Amino acid sequence: MTSRTDVKRPLRPLCSPPRSCAGLGLLLLLAGCQEGTSEPQDQPVWPEGTVLVCDGEPITAEEVDPIALALQPLGPRFTLPHLRRLALTNVCLPLAAGRAQTDSSRLGQALKEAMAFYSNVSNGHDGSSLVPEAPTELIEGAQDSLGVPLWVLIQGQEPGEWSEIEELPGRYVVARLLESNDDPQPQRRLYKVEIASFAYVDNSSSLPSAALNASYTFVDPVWELLIPGSWRYHKPEGPDQAD
Repeated sequence: MTSRTDVKRPLRPLCSPPRSCAGLGLLLLLAGCQEGTSEPQDQPVWPEGTVLVCDGEPITAEEVDPIALALQPLGPRFTLPHLRRLALTNVCLPLAAGRAQTDSSRLGQALKEAMAFYSNVSNGHDGSSLVPEAPTELIEGAQDSLGVPLWVLIQGQEPGEWSEIEELPGRYVVARLLESNDDPQPQRRLYKVEIASFAYVDNSSSLPSAALNASYTFVDPVWELLIPGSWRYHKPEGPDQAD
């Protein structure tokens, strides 16, 4: 899980103004681009490495693949495309859907609070007492109790150590693994985790549904096949939808 400290990623227009217009042919080409082209003039250029876009939020392979690899113990025979699909549907798409519905001020405030908490616990203080608006909570159980995003976050974490600021769907978190057993089946391994959450979405449990209803742009066509068809062709329910 990567920590994303940017509040919003800037989008750049695809058709930037030309630096020079030398020659009639170029002028005609520009006129055609402005008046007769089927390409929308405001089509954005996404950040380098973007493979798909969820409700305007770009997602890169560099964000997806560490999560996919962390999920590999759940299915050692899973292929990379399947692991990427699991990473997208369980973590990356709900996270992007949450960011898309949040204004930058609330996102920034949540990050500011997370940074204050992390600074306190990094210096050996009791973060929950110094940042009372974000008390820590204990979560115990196996992967199904923790949820995939938190389960991925604590993989490889040393007991007793606080994580850096991480982003789960709808919130920034700082977490530490307190206990775990040695069950050979990763799905059944039991954990005790202390977590401080700094939400920027009121109801993070709604984000998988928001991702299901999101609009998608596939910058790399290969990644379109990684989104389940039920998501790609889902028709959101609404007052204007025919029965």
